[in-house]
Amino acid sequence: MSAAIDKANLLNAALDDWRTGVEGKPAEGTVKALFGWYRGHVRYLEASHRTREDYREMMAHVEAVQLKTMTFGQRRATEVNAGHADALYRYLVKERGARQGAYCMQVCRRVWNEAIRAKKVKDPNPFARMGIKMTAKKGNRANTRAEYDLFRATAREMGFQSMATAAAISFELLRRVSDVFGYILEPRDEDRGFFWEDYQPGIQFAMRQGKTGDMQIIPLRGDPDPDSDDPEVRDRGPLLYPELEAELARMVRGRGHIVISEQSGKRFTEREVGRRLRAIREKAGLPTDFTMTGFRHGGATEMGDAGIYDIRAVSGHRTLQQTATYNKATQEKARAAGTARIRHIAGNGKDK
Repeated sequence: MSAAIDKANLLNAALDDWRTGVEGKPAEGTVKALFGWYRGHVRYLEASHRTREDYREMMAHVEAVQLKTMTFGQRRATEVNAGHADALYRYLVKERGARQGAYCMQVCRRVWNEAIRAKKVKDPNPFARMGIKMTAKKGNRANTRAEYDLFRATAREMGFQSMATAAAISFELLRRVSDVFGYILEPRDEDRGFFWEDYQPGIQFAMRQGKTGDMQIIPLRGDPDPDSDDPEVRDRGPLLYPELEAELARMVRGRGHIVISEQSGKRFTEREVGRRLRAIREKAGLPTDFTMTGFRHGGATEMGDAGIYDIRAVSGHRTLQQTATYNKATQEKARAAGTARIRHIAGNGKDK
């Protein structure tokens, strides 16, 4: 009886550990221990939150692969050879698909590279020169202006003004989803995004990008047009982003981050945004490949159609595609880009 009680106590303790995410220390020298060492390495800690999460997930997949008498995580790291790496890759491709299989090998290769430098394992790296090509993920398609208008109208109808405003910021100002919603993944992310204090209606919008840390000021009006019939346009210039400012005007102006959840009064999480997007998309009858990221692509496509190919002054990109030339964005370039775009939109309307 006492033996059974002791065993039950051990099982209960193990269950508690599992529930709280606490794991016993892995045996020294194992693959699992090596992964644990890498998660404390400066290269890992300097990576973005998303990259660390992805790496941790890939390591977990590798550790969990069941061998004949143990898991791959229990194998001694110094004993892993090229044959083991090839077999591991074939298994992961079969179980998790080609892309995740390749990603797991990429993570293993990086871990082993650092471990070789630290003399924890010996050269050569068993995960090097495997001849694996990472299959490029199909990019998000560009949302059209018609889809953009439908999404915003549906979001407002469902009581999700915040999502309509988020779509407008992303589409009109070509902003990353993470900046629009101001996801807090790191302590410094508190300052990321769009804040009421930085928005001057009909004048300018200022924001800090999460990816580059750059501060940008986007003018909201073009140059005054003395020939215009509209007195405001003659004196102050035309509004460059009327749809965006219309969405902002529909919100209750407060303090702090602009795009917050109507339910919690706090910034959205990625999961919450995903749920809202799916609900609005389904209600509006939009296609399943319609994404939040597609708003930025759609706005950039529209800017290109207007004849503006260097969109960095608005989008915040630092480089043109396939170049390493840095061209600092200026407010004047942003004003010119917005002006060309609004003329393009007006011209399309007349053609209809």
